[in-house]
Amino acid sequence: MRISIIGCGQLSRMLALSGWNMGIDFSFLADKGESTACISGLGDVVIITEGMSALEMYQALGRPDAITIEREAVDVALMKELKNFCPVFPDPDIVWKIQNRHREKTLVKESGLETSPWVRIQDEEPLAEAIEAIGGLPVVVKSTEDGYDGHNQWVIDSADHIAAFEDDRKLILKGESQHKHAQFEWIVEKKIPFEREISVIGARNVDGSIVSYIPGENVHKGGILHSSIVPAPHLSDVIKTKAEHYISALLKKTGYVGVLAVECFVLGDELIVNELAPRVHNSGHWSMNGADTSQFENHVRAIANLPLGSTRHCGVAGMYNLLGKTLSDNTAPPTALVKPEHFLHWYGKTSRPGRKIGHVNVRADSQEELAEKLECVRKQWLDS
Repeated sequence: MRISIIGCGQLSRMLALSGWNMGIDFSFLADKGESTACISGLGDVVIITEGMSALEMYQALGRPDAITIEREAVDVALMKELKNFCPVFPDPDIVWKIQNRHREKTLVKESGLETSPWVRIQDEEPLAEAIEAIGGLPVVVKSTEDGYDGHNQWVIDSADHIAAFEDDRKLILKGESQHKHAQFEWIVEKKIPFEREISVIGARNVDGSIVSYIPGENVHKGGILHSSIVPAPHLSDVIKTKAEHYISALLKKTGYVGVLAVECFVLGDELIVNELAPRVHNSGHWSMNGADTSQFENHVRAIANLPLGSTRHCGVAGMYNLLGKTLSDNTAPPTALVKPEHFLHWYGKTSRPGRKIGHVNVRADSQEELAEKLECVRKQWLDS
């Protein structure tokens, strides 16, 4: 069997490595200029050239049995064209909905799940009216597209913050912003005084069977995920039940095939959906060494129509993201981080500040021991 992946980053790398064990071949579709360092040696790479048809891509990829993605910022029109030649998972229509925060929030609402109050504004529509409509400050303004790791987001809790957003909006509308913007619309949502953020990851097979992983707690800094802890400490049974319901409801409603991640805010016994990811997700990397079957293998199993693997977690596990500290061409792995019960996953990417260039998974016998180990990893990485 052959699976093709649109994209050549670390998620493609880990998907291919998990599928190799099952004898599955891989090929990759890259945009012009896209780095292929992460998937070097893991399969054929096809670079999209001007005028290349979907049929030509399909044939160059080795006529795969299924095609999937590693990111949501993907050409949905191309996905639909490729679907004429083989199954494409997740379905392009689902990816299209999740690509845009307005459509994503609408999907979550239609699925009967909780979100923070929100409204959409476009072009020069008044921000003040939107803020009033959802109960006043504080709010978070997010571009409906092109937002990741904290980019294109504004936390607003004062008149000065409103003025700062309006200044940025003027530059965006003029096309003078330093950040990419596909369109001029934003989601204005009530800022939730959440206690913590968790994520729940599930997979659905072609035949409709579903598995889900135990929720993990995530720690973000500057909009970037720094670490995950599984199981999320002291999570109530009410929240656990809601999390399992949320992932199951979304997988069933959309007829989703593959791995889906749902990031949520916890506030007492309320579980509020923040956002969705139609792919394997950073907060599920712990499963590579902390669960019977990793999220990557279950994604491959799902799209290959193979039985889904057990998601039982192995004690207490955690993940620490290795973020680039400086601009550097050095791709040598930090092998000093390899210790008993520490598992280094290195992507082979060049370093730049804030870029995800690897992660370390850690196993422990208790939450306290896990916290100590993750702190040691953090200190060692920052001091290296």
